[in-house]
Amino acid sequence: MSDNMRTFAANKPQRGNEYKMLSVIIADDHHLVAEGIAKLLHESRVAKVVAIAHDITETKEKIRSMQPQMLLLDVAMPDGDGIDAIRQFRESSPDMRIVILTAYAESSVIQRAIHNGAEGYILKNTDTEELINGICMVADGEKYVCKEAQAILSNTKEALPELTPREREVLQLIVKGYTMKEIAKRLFLGFETVHSYTKSLRQKLGCSNTASLVRTAIEKHLV
Repeated sequence: MSDNMRTFAANKPQRGNEYKMLSVIIADDHHLVAEGIAKLLHESRVAKVVAIAHDITETKEKIRSMQPQMLLLDVAMPDGDGIDAIRQFRESSPDMRIVILTAYAESSVIQRAIHNGAEGYILKNTDTEELINGICMVADGEKYVCKEAQAILSNTKEALPELTPREREVLQLIVKGYTMKEIAKRLFLGFETVHSYTKSLRQKLGCSNTASLVRTAIEKHLV
């Protein structure tokens, strides 16, 4: 972990007043979560949420039209992977700061976010004070990973991601070369259900496509 990926210091002064209503877009498919974050930022007087988007397509449109200073981005979106979309968002607003705000606490996901260019990574269970300070640090040109996420990255003996029995079944068939349609037929599941399991597997293993999912599953001896 580089020196500029600093942990939160409890005695760090609140700097919200330095940022005159930072303009922010929140991209999260959970409406209540997005609205709760928007309310928190408004009450803290750190940022003005200029838009809320619930999928990647809508996020791109709102970035183009609003040109916010910061994007608070979840990982799992209905129409794709938020981390994979970072470069697309940059094309619309090169100077925009991006903070991943998510529940995903896997090392591979955190590393992929940083590699793809996110300036911050904050878990949704982070307390309010740390969240606000992290946002302020990123707005000030620094990079920030919350305490819990940094602890995960520092743990060289990280446990393997926990997969459900059904996820393991789906993963085994993916490694064997079955398509999602074929997997759905073999497991007596709907195609969308298999797609959902596949998406969850990619998120947990930090993979952006099927080829990397197969490779990671074999390397980690998950099948």
